[in-house]
Amino acid sequence: MSDVTVIGGGIIGICSAIALQDEGFAVELVDRGVETEAASYGNCGLLAAGEIVPISKPGILQKIPKWLSDPKSPLFVRPKDMIGQMPWLLRFLWSGRRSRVLEIVAGMTPLLSRAEDDYRALLQSAGLSDKLVTKPNIMAFNSKADIDADSFTWDLRVRHGFKHRFLDSKDLKAIEPALSGPITCGLLLEDWLQFSDPGIVRNKLAEFFQTRGGFLRKGSVTNLVTQGGRVSAIRLSNGEQIAVKRIVLAAGAWSAKLARDLGIKVPLAALQGYHHHLPNPNVKVNHAILYSNGGFVLTPMESGLRIGGTIEVAGLDPKPNFERANIIAEKAKAVLPGLDIIGGKQWMGPRPFMPDTMPVIDRATDHANVVMAFGHGQVGMTLGATTGKLVADLVTCRKSSLDLTPYKATRFSLGQKIPTPKEGNDLIRYPLN
Repeated sequence: MSDVTVIGGGIIGICSAIALQDEGFAVELVDRGVETEAASYGNCGLLAAGEIVPISKPGILQKIPKWLSDPKSPLFVRPKDMIGQMPWLLRFLWSGRRSRVLEIVAGMTPLLSRAEDDYRALLQSAGLSDKLVTKPNIMAFNSKADIDADSFTWDLRVRHGFKHRFLDSKDLKAIEPALSGPITCGLLLEDWLQFSDPGIVRNKLAEFFQTRGGFLRKGSVTNLVTQGGRVSAIRLSNGEQIAVKRIVLAAGAWSAKLARDLGIKVPLAALQGYHHHLPNPNVKVNHAILYSNGGFVLTPMESGLRIGGTIEVAGLDPKPNFERANIIAEKAKAVLPGLDIIGGKQWMGPRPFMPDTMPVIDRATDHANVVMAFGHGQVGMTLGATTGKLVADLVTCRKSSLDLTPYKATRFSLGQKIPTPKEGNDLIRYPLN
């Protein structure tokens, strides 16, 4: 029996397993083994250090009707899922009031501020330093007015130490000559980097875990078996029951179901993301480019060019709607003349989102041998190494260098009244001051 059993082999689970090995624990990692379906494989590959402001924020309310009705919008809810997902959507909107956004920013900043340093240390120990690309990201816009329209976000990032530099059309053309179409300017995100390929990084770290004696078990965990205020075993889909000493629950979008076995109810949604990956794009992109007006990201990777993005609310295991991937590929062609999408591979995968877009990094209240690490939303890849270190703090009962209160699983009480948007005036107000 291993000292710690980590449930979930995505980037959060892998990094947690390695951090626990660093503490001297014998670690078993249980993963269902479909590496090309998870968010750790299909994400945009960014180390998004400045992503401290949640998606839901002042000004979002008036955009919702268009987003919900337009399948080409950056956020779309499948009509048949509208009723079932409404409680989560209302909490998501309520988290966007100004006072709560400022709390979220205060909670995310300490995590994201250390993401690069934590990854550099991890990748160096694994012999993978070259997998973190030392180029800043670019946010591209159709006009400077588009930047000014989101001054709330940019002001908050600057106030919390995340720098950016304005690029006019000449600057942008000099560093990204392939960009064209309606794009006229951009911002150089000086603290944001990218990985050479997130799937490769995850797989290489899994190999590193195993070379150090870690045991990787392929299996889908269906239940946690509890006894006397502890989890005594995990049950797999094949009926096998595995005895455990301690567990780390890092199963991504599937974590909420297992947390219920602990009596913990978390409002975790599986928001589907899509990508269109081009092994031979026929154009050269030098940096990861987040195209704000188009709602997608272009990331040059060692395996090709990835066009990723969109958020689709469609439940945990929906049938893929690859028209979403086609839409962002066609949008990319409008800003990259000559882009060849023939032979591209499409992907859809669930990203685990809490309504406030902050992760759960916590110890289970009534089960002393359980630590939880899930719900990282769009910054799961970014926060892998940092979360691993915090998980190690919790498992060893060591005082953490960060206050983990903002990431408690119990921060949402599912029995409380969900306020309607009209009760939150600052959901509509936009100015920071």
